[in-house]
This record gives sequence, C-alpha cells and structure tokens, in this order.
Amino acid sequence: MQTEYVDVRGKWGIVLCYDLDLDDDIDIMNYMMSLGSDEEGAYKAVNVLFGQENAGLCVTNMALRMSLIFIGDADSAEQWWDTLSHELYHAQQAIIEYYNVPPDTEKAAWTMGYLMRKSVELVAPPCR
Repeated sequence: MQTEYVDVRGKWGIVLCYDLDLDDDIDIMNYMMSLGSDEEGAYKAVNVLFGQENAGLCVTNMALRMSLIFIGDADSAEQWWDTLSHELYHAQQAIIEYYNVPPDTEKAAWTMGYLMRKSVELVAPPCR
C-alpha cells in the first residue's frame, strides 16, 4: 500500500492510500479504527475495497479534521482517476461543512481544485 499525506493548509489532513494489496487488510483496519471506526465498520471497509473493482472509500473524523481515502484496484487508469476525484469530493464536502463554506461558492470550488492538485503532485510525480 502506498500512503501519502495531503496537508490542507494546516487546517485539515488527508491520508491517501492506494496500490492496495490483500496483505494490507490489517493496516487498513488500523487506519480506520485510528479515525474512530469500530472493528465491524473497519472490516466492512476492507470488504468494500477488496470485494469489487473500481472501489474507493473516504472516511472523515470531523473532530480530528482528518479524512482517510482508500483507492482500490481499477479496471483502467481513467477509472482510477475518477475514483480518486470522487473520494476527494467527499473529503471536500466534509471540509467545507466543517468551515461553514456554502457548497455553491468559489471557495468550495477552489478547495476541490487544491485537493486534486495536491493529490496529483503526490501520486503522479511527472505531473509536477
């Protein structure tokens, strides 16, 4: 499992995990439980991630201002990026909700752009 950390200007953290392997199940459960999930919820997350292609998951703990994003196997590069952007959207929604930013504003849109840019810089170094 590859793990990257996205610092959202010192106000929020996103742990981005990808290239998951079946041997990562315990690590995934530990990440989930560190964010407040119970063992049953963590087990369900593992089943989602390894039970189908094109699966992703975003879990947020508002009190910690932290989101976890897991990107499972995809059937194409396009689908992998679609899944990443989908899960980043969930993280963005948590961030703007926490900071009371209306979703239909430029600030909300720029937050999404920031999350995508930082993620691309981390997982696709040639894009830098």
